[in-house]
Amino acid sequence: MKFSFLQENLSKGLQTIMHAIPAKSSLPILSNVLIETDKGRIKLSATNLETAITTYVGASIEEEGSITVPARLLKDFISNLSPGTINATVKDEILVVNSKSTKSKFNGSSAKDFPELPSFPKNAKGLSIDPGLLNSVVGVVAFASGVDTSRPIFTGIYMDYSKEKLTITSTDGFRLSEKNIKIKGEISDFKVVIPAKTLLEVAKIFSTSSEPIEFTLNQDENLGLFRAEDTLIATRVLDGDYPDYKKIIPTEHVVKANFSTLEFTEAVRLTDIFAKEGNSTIKVRFDPEGKIKITSLSEETGQHESNLNAEVEGELVEIAFNSKYLLDFLGNVKSENIEFKSNGNLSPCTFVPDGIKDFIHIIMPMQI
Repeated sequence: MKFSFLQENLSKGLQTIMHAIPAKSSLPILSNVLIETDKGRIKLSATNLETAITTYVGASIEEEGSITVPARLLKDFISNLSPGTINATVKDEILVVNSKSTKSKFNGSSAKDFPELPSFPKNAKGLSIDPGLLNSVVGVVAFASGVDTSRPIFTGIYMDYSKEKLTITSTDGFRLSEKNIKIKGEISDFKVVIPAKTLLEVAKIFSTSSEPIEFTLNQDENLGLFRAEDTLIATRVLDGDYPDYKKIIPTEHVVKANFSTLEFTEAVRLTDIFAKEGNSTIKVRFDPEGKIKITSLSEETGQHESNLNAEVEGELVEIAFNSKYLLDFLGNVKSENIEFKSNGNLSPCTFVPDGIKDFIHIIMPMQI
């Protein structure tokens, strides 16, 4: 195997596949990147057995071949080389890289030992998604997913496609984000749960793509596949039934408020300084006289109270929240104003930011 490439091109390709390199693995080969020639280009692949990423890099190929080498070592080395043309050869499972003033040898292993990688099915029917749209949708949804691996279905993002509408939802059982987008596709209606971590990486990797993202399902292998430009990302979908979250979305309310996102965020942050010393519980009082008062409940380090003006209709209601959930929402969802509704101090509370169509966020109150 013998080829040459531009340092900046290989560096970008290696950075892309690093998202599928596990931090730790019982299989040493999974820490490697598969490098192989393919139709006049270099193909880079990585997998952690749950997610696989393949991307192509332009190169000048003199001899065909393949090898696997430690991914992090190669990525760190290539990224620190000066821009320019780099030459590489493979012999006896050793990758030799030569630049203008350097020569390096990387101990590798046979490509035959690398796991089989999925491919995008020919003539596959799927969805075509704008990269910018997917990036923005994932940004306002993914943060509400869970991290508790004992409940794996909550660590995913639910995608429900029906009647040319894609509903994307995440929840950890205490909060929920739902966003609906209209999209036409050739694929049949489907419901699938994609790991939130993977979908965040998909959105990030393809965020600058000049082409739409193609999404399809491989039912036989239980895979979701995303492809754009020269990169393919395949992920195993999560098994299990997603909870029927529609039941908790309130249809009635006894209090409704509209307020400034900036002012509310500042008030929550200041109160959180005191609240996080305890159990991160704060109390929010919605007063029909046009006020919102936010107070800390823990008295170990002191007390805090913030007040802001708001449009409040209905009953006077005091609700306890986990301040972290409020700050996560406020930090990920950008808007000038927020509409709030609640049917009581123990009912699910809805937050609807202006400027984000067909989106709702729900936070469960805390019981004091």
